[in-house]
Amino acid sequence: MTNKLTITCAACGTFDAHYLGDHIKSAHGLTVAQYQQTYNAPAWSKTLDEKYKASNTRRSPAPSLDNLTVEFAGIRAPVNTDVPVSACLPMPQAYTIPTSGKLGRDVESAAFSLNRKRSMYVHGLPGSGKDALFHAWSNMTRTPAMIFQIQPGEDVQGWFYSRSFDQHGTRWEEGELLKALRDGYKSPVSGRTVPYMILISDFDRADRSQAEALRLVMDSISGRVKGPAGVTYPVLAGTQIVATANSAGAGDTRGRCISANPIDASILDRFERKCQFHWMDWADEVKVVKAKFPMLVEKCPDIFPQVGAATESIRKGIEANELYAEFSHRALCSWLSLAEDMVYGLGGKVPNGLLKKAARAFLDGMPDDEAVTVCKRLMDPHLKGGAVDEGDTSHINSGNLNY
Repeated sequence: MTNKLTITCAACGTFDAHYLGDHIKSAHGLTVAQYQQTYNAPAWSKTLDEKYKASNTRRSPAPSLDNLTVEFAGIRAPVNTDVPVSACLPMPQAYTIPTSGKLGRDVESAAFSLNRKRSMYVHGLPGSGKDALFHAWSNMTRTPAMIFQIQPGEDVQGWFYSRSFDQHGTRWEEGELLKALRDGYKSPVSGRTVPYMILISDFDRADRSQAEALRLVMDSISGRVKGPAGVTYPVLAGTQIVATANSAGAGDTRGRCISANPIDASILDRFERKCQFHWMDWADEVKVVKAKFPMLVEKCPDIFPQVGAATESIRKGIEANELYAEFSHRALCSWLSLAEDMVYGLGGKVPNGLLKKAARAFLDGMPDDEAVTVCKRLMDPHLKGGAVDEGDTSHINSGNLNY
């Protein structure tokens, strides 16, 4: 008689398997515990038991929703699991938390302050990911958030309260920002009140009258906010005020963001943290652009080292005041987006001189001819075939590709 590896069901005497749990449930209506008690027989074979023990399997229980955390720039931050994503700021497309270079250090420093709900003023060059940081933080930690953008001539006071008219006469109407600061966000899941993050974007675009109205926001950092008719309300504890700008508060010192205005020092002084953001290091940025442009990754992956070297050269030229222009992440995406449009329009074929042709996506936006010339010179050593040529009429290259 040979030794069986499987076991036979004691209830029917016909079914053989390594594990009987599913069979005894469907065929006999018994749980494993009931089967073992009734028939005094095992529900799984020795072979299966030995294999399981040999695997040295260790199972950890799922984390409690009350203690759920997420890693952000090297720290563990708590997650509001009772806040739906619809109440948070949307996640930027293909966002990657910067870890390299100057911006990696900027974001790491900002994350410590975000985790402690400090008020923050983040400034830096266009396209350095200032707003994106707060969007990602809100989305990943499920922090309810509202964004208010400074627009020229907009009635900022209306964010707090305004006078309205109806058939009964005039009355005060409370604005979204006042209610957010005072009342917070009520979770539809738990009924808990959660403090908001309030993001003021383009803070340095405010004119004098708007800046005075923004004192109401800054006063809220101190725990109070003024409503209509001079009534003062307490701000919900834990509410966080953050702002982004292109300048550090002295206005447009570079001549490239002329709508940036000087900010009253007494307003800036109310922010607990000031942080300057720099452009993203290519080691991080290449991950983002590859995620955004999969067709280029598939059809011409060799362009990315060239694009990276050219990008770094252009930005160094800007920092050294050789080039009077900007080259943000948006400009980089414009360049690669046009390149992808070309490949798509040509049925997946890669044209000769693709990068040089597509560079007009940002070169055409340069402030003058001198800036275009300087930018081409900075790019020249890094693109195959040299600097961008005017009137390049190359045809589709079906052999060795010259990007």
